[in-house]
Amino acid sequence: MKLWQSLTGIAALIFCGTSLAFTVQLWISMPAGLGGQVVAGATAVALELCKFSFAPLGLWLRSQGQASGYALLCLWPLLVVISIVATVGFLATHSDEQQQRSTRNSQEYQVLQQQLNSLQQQINTLNGLINTDANNGYRQRAIDTAAQLSTLEAKRTQLIEKLSTIEQTPSTHSAFSSLANTLNADPAKVQHIGFLALAIITDIVGLVALLAFNAAATVGKRSATLLQQHETVEQQPAYTAHLSEKQQELAQRIRAGEFGNEPVLRNISNDITGGYRTVKPVFDALQQAGALKRNGQGFALVQR
Repeated sequence: MKLWQSLTGIAALIFCGTSLAFTVQLWISMPAGLGGQVVAGATAVALELCKFSFAPLGLWLRSQGQASGYALLCLWPLLVVISIVATVGFLATHSDEQQQRSTRNSQEYQVLQQQLNSLQQQINTLNGLINTDANNGYRQRAIDTAAQLSTLEAKRTQLIEKLSTIEQTPSTHSAFSSLANTLNADPAKVQHIGFLALAIITDIVGLVALLAFNAAATVGKRSATLLQQHETVEQQPAYTAHLSEKQQELAQRIRAGEFGNEPVLRNISNDITGGYRTVKPVFDALQQAGALKRNGQGFALVQR
């Protein structure tokens, strides 16, 4: 196998494995229970395997005249689209999760979260004081404290809205953000197009590489077979070169002892189409080759 064939096979394996991993991870992330995840994962694996096999299998069945080959070739693009959509979904989901973690780890988010925690502690303290004053008959003080509580709760609401705004603000990967700035385009759209392009490259290029590797292996095997046949023809002894293919086959059968160690020309002529005219040149050629010798009125194979 040549180097470029090996490299193509390795690339096909990597691309197909990546597509399979993306699809399976997206499918198993949708169900909640373990049983549902197992079923979803098995379904994703089955769909990916069908995506890899339907194209070459459909072409082969069509070459054999089977109508089912057309059905496989019609289903194959649908499986490719499903795989591409699954890859885009996985990349988008993974990117969103990563951006959310990055946002929550940012200094601005951490400061707002600390302020919110501090306000919550103050609110809890004031609630305790209000309950104590109300129970002890200090109604006016409880009312004054409740006014302070309203102010703190308003601040808490504002902080929660800021945190929510930060979390919901659409963010994109730095590479897509830079490209969007260069193109003066919407970063979210650029990222979506980028994910779609990556998915198409992963699925389509992987499938093309797989088909190319399979075709190269088939051609190589066919070439080796033709070369072997050519060498066999070249190595064919001169004494059998004038015989037909059928006579050459008969010569091999006689030499192999299929008709016994003392083959009878008349008996073989009765069993072979063409009779004496076909068998007699074979016996003459075998005698010339030294594989057959006269034995009285008959013939005998020369033991080697």
